[in-house]
Amino acid sequence: MKMMILTVFSPTKPVLISLKPARLVAAFICLLTAAIMPVSGSFADERIETAETHIQKMIKEVRLKSGAQLSETEKQELFYHVISSYFDVDGIVRYTAGRYWRAATAEQRKTYKEVFLDILTASAASQFGALMELDFVPSSSVARGDKLILVKGQITDRTGEIPDAAIAWRVALVKDKPPRIIDIEVENISMLKTQQDENTAIIRKNGGKFSALIDELKQRQKTLNSAE
Repeated sequence: MKMMILTVFSPTKPVLISLKPARLVAAFICLLTAAIMPVSGSFADERIETAETHIQKMIKEVRLKSGAQLSETEKQELFYHVISSYFDVDGIVRYTAGRYWRAATAEQRKTYKEVFLDILTASAASQFGALMELDFVPSSSVARGDKLILVKGQITDRTGEIPDAAIAWRVALVKDKPPRIIDIEVENISMLKTQQDENTAIIRKNGGKFSALIDELKQRQKTLNSAE
């Protein structure tokens, strides 16, 4: 079960992705539950320190619950809180829908966001124990312009079942707003762009209907809920 949810073969080697159409979802899950190790040295750039602190705080919040006997409902509540607090959910939802977001009705947008978040939290809750075997080892952080910081590192699996993978968190820093994660790169592959490409393919395959994407995600949602 662990390998089925977490890995898929890239052109070069297995990386931390998921089964279609939820690659972005799985990457978030993996990294939300990874243990963070302290990075040596200090950074003069205050923005970099802010981004790193954001990642550390998020992971610490999840790890504090690692030894608790949580019910499935409690696990989902935990991840819903973490995802809503640390990720730019609205921006991610819009971007993953691609150009079809503009054509979607207000009701479709609302439903898509709700189903997307439900899949994310339910998947994270179902893999809570297994994913605690992952460690995030920071390597470096760099600024990209005035509003974006890449917090780089590597994901390792203490059980040895999942190959190491290079990771980069993309943290947006907007004036007068709290930092938010907008994307995760796995082996230099953007999970946000990958998810958008898959979603766009689903919509195009079904005559440009945004409802087809919602139906696809609802089926995934149903599968997850029936497995509880």
